[in-house]
Amino acid sequence: MYISYLSISVLAVMTVIDVIRRYFFGLTMNGVTEYSQMLLIVCMTAMAYALVEGRFIAVNVLVDRFPKIINLSVEILMGVLSLAFFGLVGWQTVGQIESSFRLKESYFMIGVPKWPMYGALGASFLACAPAVIVFVYERIANYKDRSEKTVFDENPDLAILALTEKDHSESGGE
Repeated sequence: MYISYLSISVLAVMTVIDVIRRYFFGLTMNGVTEYSQMLLIVCMTAMAYALVEGRFIAVNVLVDRFPKIINLSVEILMGVLSLAFFGLVGWQTVGQIESSFRLKESYFMIGVPKWPMYGALGASFLACAPAVIVFVYERIANYKDRSEKTVFDENPDLAILALTEKDHSESGGE
């Protein structure tokens, strides 16, 4: 996992430096695209591992305020969209592999053929697909084990206010 942390950091720094150099000075850094593709392979493979192990960052500030069926629905929808994205990228790399192989493309800086890297990149994206399936399956399987969580659990004052308003409306507003 630490290799992926380092890869993401290097990828971000290289990209920012390249963008700044290109925008302000009209210069590009040779090899940034090549190294970015290689680092992305590491990052995507680590992402699949993190998803299966449950070691990813989840931002649930808004979703946790809804009933568990809505949470589950959102997770399933995001899983389907993720599967579509990973599948599309994986499928598109097949065309890139064929084209790169046919044209005998290689990386300028390191002289390595591009098609094996495209294959590894596509495989790393496709590796995320089963991880997403496992993630969604586990969420569905654990659906009944989750406790019903509402806004009122997080803020009891809202529950008292809601009960007061309910009592007030039942008594005819008096």
